Amino acid sequence: MKACQGCGMPIALRPLADEDVNLFLKWLDKEYIYKWMCPKGEVHRRDWMEEINDRNGKYSFIKHFIVYFNDVKIGFCQYLDCFYAQEYYGAIAEKSSTYGIGYLIGEEEYLNKGIGKVIIKMLEEKIAQIGGKEIIADPLPENTVSIRTLLSNGFVKIKDEDYRKKNF
Repeated sequence: MKACQGCGMPIALRPLADEDVNLFLKWLDKEYIYKWMCPKGEVHRRDWMEEINDRNGKYSFIKHFIVYFNDVKIGFCQYLDCFYAQEYYGAIAEKSSTYGIGYLIGEEEYLNKGIGKVIIKMLEEKIAQIGGKEIIADPLPENTVSIRTLLSNGFVKIKDEDYRKKNF
């Protein structure tokens, strides 16, 4: 276990494995997660499962992780090169420049402890290591906890569902 470089918290990101898929599904089905991750209901849930199940094929441009706290699986996060998802993010001029992120804390006892902020910082570090220049996050306007977390990490609101950070 390696502590987060920026905060010293015992948090690690490890690639999502086949054995983690059912845990991700369990988290996704929790009401406080489902409402943000599946705003279109079962359509979004099916999309998530397709993405997770085909993460080594069609969706290999998305990097999926399980978040560990002291070796306990507590959440999920991902980043993706927006160049490969322009139907969702809009026109992106070059590969490996703009990345989208997403994250969740699936175990309730770890909510409201600053872990979301650490996850974002760790994703920033990973994206910086591969040369990323901008990060986009798209929380729903009602997801004020996520929005506050992004703003506290230096993201700037462009418009609803569009928060960005450059030069990280």
